[in-house]
Amino acid sequence: MLQNILQKLLPYPRAVKYARLLRRSQRDAKSTLAQPLEKPVSFVFGCGRSGTTILGILLTQHKQVHYLREPYHIWRAIEPSTDMVRLFGDAGVDPHCILSNESATPEVIQRFKACMQAEQTRGGSSAYVIEKTPIQAMRIELLYACSPQSRFIHLVRNGLDVVRSIDKLAKDNSYGIAGKGTWNRWWGRDMCKWHALAADAIEHNWFASEVPLLSTDAQMGALEWIVSLSEVQKHKKLLGDSLLEITYNDFTGSSANTVEEICRHFGLDVYDEWVDICCNTLEPARKNSGSPLVLPPEMCSTFNQLQAHYGFEGTAVEQ
Repeated sequence: MLQNILQKLLPYPRAVKYARLLRRSQRDAKSTLAQPLEKPVSFVFGCGRSGTTILGILLTQHKQVHYLREPYHIWRAIEPSTDMVRLFGDAGVDPHCILSNESATPEVIQRFKACMQAEQTRGGSSAYVIEKTPIQAMRIELLYACSPQSRFIHLVRNGLDVVRSIDKLAKDNSYGIAGKGTWNRWWGRDMCKWHALAADAIEHNWFASEVPLLSTDAQMGALEWIVSLSEVQKHKKLLGDSLLEITYNDFTGSSANTVEEICRHFGLDVYDEWVDICCNTLEPARKNSGSPLVLPPEMCSTFNQLQAHYGFEGTAVEQ
């Protein structure tokens, strides 16, 4: 009974927390004194449910890192259309999952610098600011325009495991935030993330004729996985060697070698204590069993091509 009471009360402190974070970031964004960071912010991204959270948890334990876990409040202050789950209510603009360099106006770049400089101050002048937000895989041009000196890590997981994990989370409407309407653990307020993803996919010519045919959470999750990976593939030349791509299997199965590679990529010191923490924390990749993934023809073909490209087991079935 106590647990049920707490579950009903939690949406209120959550709403207060997010409101405070947004106000702080909006104050940060107004600074006109921002200069380029001595150590540019680095980014971790990849379709949600691909292991970015556990990587972030490990990065928080590295003594040189100031870690930003999905700082939607910061990005809402920088560019309101980034709030694709409407975590902070109606911004007066359409939310987007995919954002290009057209969104990187001088004002947006200035707000980015101001907010990141504020986070650098909070982390300490010697800290490396590293941000993890999965959806950034669809915003590479925006990130690059704001910070062309940044380093990037793309974490990739078997599409079938990702889709089945998304399908499970999308059935959960228990995560409430006071005043935010019906909240879905995956698709946000009133399914707004899905609406943004579907509209963006069509606008950017990702399966425009097939998106309207998608009806299940698994199919919708497959679209997110395909577009996330495809947007990264599309911009690999732009990022060059500033991008490090890691599979979830390598991350969890070859822990010591992979976390050392991550350190070197971000310019962090490799020290035994942290490597040991990582190796003791990480477990072999889990498989998510479930029904066959049935997709429209073009999506099915692309899904299976990506599976083969990364050496993942399993394929989708054509609808």
